[in-house]
Amino acid sequence: MTTGDAGYGDIAKDMAEALRAAAGELWSAATLQLRHTGGSVSCTAWSDVRENLRVDYTSIARRLFERPPAVLEVRLAAGGEYAFTARPDIAAVSPGRLVFDEAFRYPGHPLPGLPRPATPTGAPTDPAVLAEVTRLAGEFAELYAGIKGGPPPWSPGRTEADLAAAEARIGVRLPEDLRALYLLADGDLQETGLLSPYSYDPLDRLVDYYTEGDPGSYGWEDDVEDDGVVFETVPFGRVKRLSRNDSWVTFGGDRAMNYLAVDLDPAERGHAGQVLEYGRDIYGPLRYVSVSLTAMLTEVVETLRAGKYEDPGEQYLFAETSLRDGGERSYSEVISRASELNLPAVVAGLRDPGLIQEVYLNDPADVDLAVFEPLTSLRLLKVNRAAAVTPTIGGLKALESLRISGGRVDLDVLAGHPVLWDLQLAEIDVPLDLTVLTTLPRLTRLDLSGSAVPDLGQVCDLPALRVLKLDGDQVRRLLDTGRPVPRLAALLVTGRTTLPEMAELRKAFGGGDSTETIVEISAVLS
Repeated sequence: MTTGDAGYGDIAKDMAEALRAAAGELWSAATLQLRHTGGSVSCTAWSDVRENLRVDYTSIARRLFERPPAVLEVRLAAGGEYAFTARPDIAAVSPGRLVFDEAFRYPGHPLPGLPRPATPTGAPTDPAVLAEVTRLAGEFAELYAGIKGGPPPWSPGRTEADLAAAEARIGVRLPEDLRALYLLADGDLQETGLLSPYSYDPLDRLVDYYTEGDPGSYGWEDDVEDDGVVFETVPFGRVKRLSRNDSWVTFGGDRAMNYLAVDLDPAERGHAGQVLEYGRDIYGPLRYVSVSLTAMLTEVVETLRAGKYEDPGEQYLFAETSLRDGGERSYSEVISRASELNLPAVVAGLRDPGLIQEVYLNDPADVDLAVFEPLTSLRLLKVNRAAAVTPTIGGLKALESLRISGGRVDLDVLAGHPVLWDLQLAEIDVPLDLTVLTTLPRLTRLDLSGSAVPDLGQVCDLPALRVLKLDGDQVRRLLDTGRPVPRLAALLVTGRTTLPEMAELRKAFGGGDSTETIVEISAVLS
């Protein structure tokens, strides 16, 4: 439905006035775009004489937060005539983004609704586990009192009925040792060091965190524009390679934007109740902390017993445990100025090559990607500014994402790779023949933006393709072929785009008539 105001009249006028104030002199046409996501507002503006304009949109943004998300655009003529459009059915402009399937996810990015192995039972906490956790917490309290001169300031514990009610709300039975801990004390917000260097939340906060948004924890890079490759936690085989899991229950952290979760749905070599960490300082995969909460408590107590601790004063006490040592190598490797290196020797000299899951190769000359075959767990390979690339990846059995920019690329050697689902070929000057891509059974995302592709109609032959990224000229040439376009989950268009252009693309790629309210206003500034 299209309407003429819907309460946007003042916003449209203010956008036009702000644009005119920023445009300066000697211009004849200018455009201002605001993208309101619900949590933020971003701005793009330009004129026919200036590529970028600095527009003061602060007061407008405040009013937009009272409205549903939408993309807003004002096109202003020097005489004061302006046309305003607001469209909630278009995700973004400049660069353009159309999402046709909100439920679409890349491999390893499940929607909520996964099976939950540990469902509420109503049974009381295992007596043996309760006895062991009580013993460990009691010994910690004695050691703490001996060091600090008084007992740890813990909150009173919860009841079995409290635990049962909380589990009924989240649909998950908590590990027995975490249940036992809540029976003893409802969280450790004072950070007394019981789980050094972490502390656990009150039970009500655990429930609130679990039920906020999607159930479970993490939700790493689930957007169609995110990298998307899910890396495996070390040690391999203990944690399922997923971006999120209904059975990851966040229960605490370090109070510095890093969080602890218990894993109730482990991988084959994992243990139900194992403890994982994610957050600000955890890059790539989840970090494996401990086999259980009981094991964490045991290490803290044994470390204090050995006199290894830091006492910073007040209520704080930190046992010098190995819970955060993180001695394993990084999952990622960056190789720079590659044209000056003996690349086979560099790869052969990498520490723990079987743990490397991501490589950035910068500025190689003529490179054959078979050189990375010793990296048996490599899942993402990005080649930047290469002179020429031969992407021989048949020996890279785990590779899911290949990204190449610059130079010449021989695509024929990609034939038949069984798990490659993400291929990004950006700014390739030498013309690309995409015929071989039909042999990639899992090719889900393709980025050709800025590359020379004589026959763009070839993308219509890729049955698994769900996300396509092109520049504006490529999109127009694809439509000009007259071939039925792929049924996409999302279309991404690089560079500058306008709302009318994105609306046309929405129809062309099967978006159908919008069910949202579209606002169009035309007026003249005084």
